[in-house]
Amino acid sequence: MFSGRTLLKTEFSTKLEAAGVNANAYAAKLPGGQTSVIILIKDAIADDLEVELDFGRDVSGAVETEILHAPALDSREAHITTSTKTDSLKQGKCSVIISRATGLRLTLS
Repeated sequence: MFSGRTLLKTEFSTKLEAAGVNANAYAAKLPGGQTSVIILIKDAIADDLEVELDFGRDVSGAVETEILHAPALDSREAHITTSTKTDSLKQGKCSVIISRATGLRLTLS
């Protein structure tokens, strides 16, 4: 399992550091004020990726997780499965594991 660390800054830029895996991370401030992060693993043979998201020590809230499944790695469409589990930030952080060839969307509210 690879591990990476994503740090969200005030301009919601992201930095994903993971050696040997083809992954991208995107962050956005939604119109309702929530922060949403999408992490895509575009590697069919890599191990699962463990990522720690750091929203800042003073940030709190609930985290909703959705899994993104696409018909192919180069697909421009995805099917979204909402998780029944909702987590809370712990000291502004949360950790997630993302399976290869899938994506994850986390929304902080």
